[in-house]
Amino acid sequence: MSAAVSIRGRDVVTLDTFRAEELLHVVERARAMKAAPPEPRLQGRALAMVFFDPSLRTRTSFHIAFSTLGGAVVDMAAGRDLWPLEFREGVPMDGPADEHVRDAAAVLSEHADVLAIRSLARRRDWAQERRDMVIVSFQKHAQVPIFNMESVLDHPCQAWGDAMTLVEALGDVRGRKITLTWAWHPKARSLAVPQGVATMATKLGMDLTVAHPEGFPLDPGVRANLEHGARESGGSLRFVHDMRDGLADAEIVYAAPWGSIHHNHDPEAEAALRQRHVDWRVDATAMARTQDARFMHAMPIRRNVEADDAVVDAPGSLILEQAANRLHIQRALFCEVLGR
Repeated sequence: MSAAVSIRGRDVVTLDTFRAEELLHVVERARAMKAAPPEPRLQGRALAMVFFDPSLRTRTSFHIAFSTLGGAVVDMAAGRDLWPLEFREGVPMDGPADEHVRDAAAVLSEHADVLAIRSLARRRDWAQERRDMVIVSFQKHAQVPIFNMESVLDHPCQAWGDAMTLVEALGDVRGRKITLTWAWHPKARSLAVPQGVATMATKLGMDLTVAHPEGFPLDPGVRANLEHGARESGGSLRFVHDMRDGLADAEIVYAAPWGSIHHNHDPEAEAALRQRHVDWRVDATAMARTQDARFMHAMPIRRNVEADDAVVDAPGSLILEQAANRLHIQRALFCEVLGR
């Protein structure tokens, strides 16, 4: 690990604010911590987590990582443990919200050393949705580091853990071929995971192919950042509208469902468009087009809908390693950000 690299005191809200050296520095630390019993490095520190949406892997990895390092954790669910919050600035609070986010964030900053927020899309107009107001508002008003546990645009800790899994599976990931493929899902899922994974891959100099049906692009702002990241890292980026074309010669196949930003505010139109592509499923025939690729997915996964059991449970599947590495990457991130 390079002593010259430090992310101390930084917010972990989007991978786009981190350099490749910083991503790999944390991966190295996570691998070292994975090989040894946890030490109470965060004794006397506190983490406050606020969930506006459900979670399994993120909630457990954050909570267990911080507590096994000796810290205290408070886990709160919006709608159950918090007053309804107002996120708009300068408005009379005569509606359902009892507390402004600026006050909630300020108080939590007095109690905790780090805040972690999870808030997904609410199916509004994409131009408004992409502003990611919940995570951005907490980041604006908090006085301690903010961790993004998945928002509208990004899931940085998932992608950071995936980077760790890729390094363990491939070694040096520069120039390695990864295909991020859209997969059909009965619901319109968030763009946060695919966009976080794509950001990670381009920053690390991988040859990234994004395969998706027409009508399901990534956010234009994120796509511009991906193009810049690929140029900076010496990697490559291409988009295709045919899964099997996208999977040709891939070394890693990363399946992820996501909704259409064009119909984000119109669930019926979005569902009708998505229903045309139920054949976008990763099966054995699709995987046969790859270079004996490893399979990845952030989970939860709809078996035999997004990918067949034969793919999910194959020896080359990395999905359990991905889930396990979330714990180790969280430990490393907490230690790096809160390091004394």
